[in-house]
Amino acid sequence: MAITFGQVKTWKAAPLGDAGDGLKADLRKLETSRDELEANGVPKSWTGVAADAARGQRDSLVARLSSHIQGKQQMQKALYTAEPEVEAIERLVDGIQDRAKTHEFTVGDDGSVTSTATPPTFRSRFEAEEWGNSRQTIAQEIADDITDALAKAAGVDAALTQGIPDGTDDGLDDTREQRGLASPETAERWAQLTDYERKAIIDQKIEELAEEYGVDVEDIIWDDTISGNGSWSESEKAVRLNPDRLDDPDLLHTVAHEMRHARQNEAVDDMNDWQFPWEDDPFDMHEEDGITEDQAEEWEENFDDYKSPDKDFDAYYNQPVEADARNTGRDYLDNVTPDELDRLLEESR
Repeated sequence: MAITFGQVKTWKAAPLGDAGDGLKADLRKLETSRDELEANGVPKSWTGVAADAARGQRDSLVARLSSHIQGKQQMQKALYTAEPEVEAIERLVDGIQDRAKTHEFTVGDDGSVTSTATPPTFRSRFEAEEWGNSRQTIAQEIADDITDALAKAAGVDAALTQGIPDGTDDGLDDTREQRGLASPETAERWAQLTDYERKAIIDQKIEELAEEYGVDVEDIIWDDTISGNGSWSESEKAVRLNPDRLDDPDLLHTVAHEMRHARQNEAVDDMNDWQFPWEDDPFDMHEEDGITEDQAEEWEENFDDYKSPDKDFDAYYNQPVEADARNTGRDYLDNVTPDELDRLLEESR
């Protein structure tokens, strides 16, 4: 869910620094304890099998402590990095609110900008139009600053999320492993884009993947009646996507995920395609990309006995075609960059 202006108005930088300082103090104690355990956890005079077992236990504990320390260092760095960013957001929000008040506008928690000014008496239509245009210009400038603040907030939120160590939050661990996380820079760039631009980027990416995979995509359907992010229809040769999810860069996972399903079906068809001995085998292109015939056969069996999520979610989630598509979506979302988004947007024009 996208961050709202109402939420950003409550953001304060100071608690981030305080939390970082608290972690710093904890880290000193943990590092001292780890070093003491490593140096003196097993007396040097001990020998024999029992001593070897004790040293093994000590080394295991030291490794676990080191991992825990590394996680805390990761979070501390994220907090300290976020602190000046949130300070900048605070200043930006204060400036937005001050400017809005000075020019007789209100800014809603949803980021809407509304004029509260009473129009003066005009001597001509030209004066009225000039006043109206100036009001629209100021309102747009305020709206642009709000977009900038929310984009910066999206980047900070992504950076703090990535700073949370593995093993701290089961849900986040699953997201990292199964869906991936957009980088803070990508999250910020995505938040700067309009829905029109996001759709253009997605359309371009689907077009490029279709060409790369040798897949026919007849349609891209934006359907706000679906419950999830999207789906691939083999019968329609269409990608269906939920426009209500456009504010979340996670939708990029869905694009790569669903196009992987299209490729899985294409690989199965090409594997079963008959050709004369002198003709090129259409499956060669898939093998060049690391898809084996054994894998395609597994996909074919899976498609013949596909498990629907509304009947058995675990079976649906763990079946081969879904696991493979999630890996593809995760790898794309983890590695997509702002430059790639800008390239796709430019290519779409």
